[in-house]
Amino acid sequence: MKALTFDGKELKLTEIPKPVPTENEVLIKVAKAGICNTDHEIIKGYIPNFNGILGHEFFGYVKEAQDKNLIGKRVSGEINLACGTCEFCEKGLGRHCPNRSVFGIINRNGAFSEYVTLPKENVIEIPSEIPDERAVFIEPLAAACEILEQVKILPNHEVLLIGDGKLALLIARVLHSTGCKLKVLGKHQDKLETLGEVGISTVLLENFTPKTFDVVVEASGNSTAFELGLSCTKPRGTFVLKSTYAGGINFNPALVVVNEITMIGSRCGRFEDAVKFLQNHKPTLEKMIHSEFEFSKALEAFENSAQRNTLKVILNF
Repeated sequence: MKALTFDGKELKLTEIPKPVPTENEVLIKVAKAGICNTDHEIIKGYIPNFNGILGHEFFGYVKEAQDKNLIGKRVSGEINLACGTCEFCEKGLGRHCPNRSVFGIINRNGAFSEYVTLPKENVIEIPSEIPDERAVFIEPLAAACEILEQVKILPNHEVLLIGDGKLALLIARVLHSTGCKLKVLGKHQDKLETLGEVGISTVLLENFTPKTFDVVVEASGNSTAFELGLSCTKPRGTFVLKSTYAGGINFNPALVVVNEITMIGSRCGRFEDAVKFLQNHKPTLEKMIHSEFEFSKALEAFENSAQRNTLKVILNF
């Protein structure tokens, strides 16, 4: 089968053996896969000594499974493969299992290949009413939905979201669904306009007059936004951090201590929450797809995805 592999130095489209599922695994033929910023960061060295197949945003069709009812189903897959026996797994927190592998990221080949295998417990069926163009967003949408699992956001809450990149645009739709008083702060008018079309209030950074909010979500990926986000959080408010910063930041905790701010890190979410969100709210995510490429042109797709201000680039198999 064809696969997009990275050997620590070079990204290559190669022929490799088709994976053989173990007793508890499901074989999936990939249909669509999205290129994520994390994929680009891995190529830059974000995961030391990575060697294998990238990709973790995908859906496909089950070809082999012990449960014959799964065969032919359209599915996606939770990316964290937990051990199932540690204290975190016993609490239902397999996403924090210290022994986990991560699909397409840590010690597990990912979705940029014609076929993938995943444990049955990681596989989630996608209801027929969710179109393909939205199904491909399940993994990053789950990360957006994670915020609502961690923080109770009410309609009377004033909420500031910093960022207008791919993840931030999904977070905006999730936060907006709570009925809160949401403001999205970004640098790109064209991206903010896609939110304005669905009734979300936005403001360009250059026009932003700082004030304080009950909840601030920092999802820009820019380290300068960390300080801005903290300064915009009310005393006893909540600051949610979705960004990671290359090289880290210098951080003075004085503002957190004095204003008694609750800081929450937020990462992966549950795929079932993303599926329910797509069913209940039917967000128009199609406009977030910048371009689509046949898998044979995967290298060209990566170049396209790396361009500044590009939204989601999709690989078709």
